[in-house]
Amino acid sequence: MVNVARLRRTPSLRFVVAAAVVVSMASCSTTNTSNEVRQGGTASVTTTAVPSAKALYEQMRTKVAAAKSVRVKGTVMDAGKRMTIDIAGDRDGKNTRALVSDGTGQAELLTVGPTVYIKADTAYWTKHASAAAAKIAADKYVKIPAGTGVGDLKVGTLLDGSFKDLPLAGALQKVETATVNGTPAYVLADRIGGGGMIYVSADGKAHLLRIVSTKASPGTLDFSQWDAVPPISAPPADQLVKIPGLG
Repeated sequence: MVNVARLRRTPSLRFVVAAAVVVSMASCSTTNTSNEVRQGGTASVTTTAVPSAKALYEQMRTKVAAAKSVRVKGTVMDAGKRMTIDIAGDRDGKNTRALVSDGTGQAELLTVGPTVYIKADTAYWTKHASAAAAKIAADKYVKIPAGTGVGDLKVGTLLDGSFKDLPLAGALQKVETATVNGTPAYVLADRIGGGGMIYVSADGKAHLLRIVSTKASPGTLDFSQWDAVPPISAPPADQLVKIPGLG
């Protein structure tokens, strides 16, 4: 039998993912860019006038608020564990794929309309259900019953929550130049302190590209596929299994 309440508390699902993004973003309220620019390669040099921190921040935040889909990928530390996350989907959570690993187990979550499926490895099922469940479900998809809270993951919630506790709206930040995966970018950073960086595309579109946190919850999250995440399909029938006691 599978304890559904236990699945709801599984750290590699909604709560940890949401908390990781919010904490990483909020940590950028005190930042320093000098090390990251060197680590990311030679900074992009341009003669174009660099926008003010406040203008750039507000343009980026407006784009985030209007986004219909995005992919978020990276690593964060949570309770001393290194979490790897890869989430792509639409704002309202009706079409989402989330892949999460804490180093001891890996789980994939698919949300297709009102239906949620989970696919995980043997270590994950053994830890969060039982060895018997792992024998049945490892590396297969399992339909999760409604009401567990597992399907509450929404890209929109993550994006909106990321800015909720970020103070000053860039008023005390400076702007420097860098690159993110070969893309010219601006880096938003506070003039004093050191805790993280916000990278914004320098192509005039002000897309959020990366968040780096170096203090409370160290990690790096990359943002891509803005308004371009492809539709997620339900898993094929031959990849679905049922676990006694679940569903």
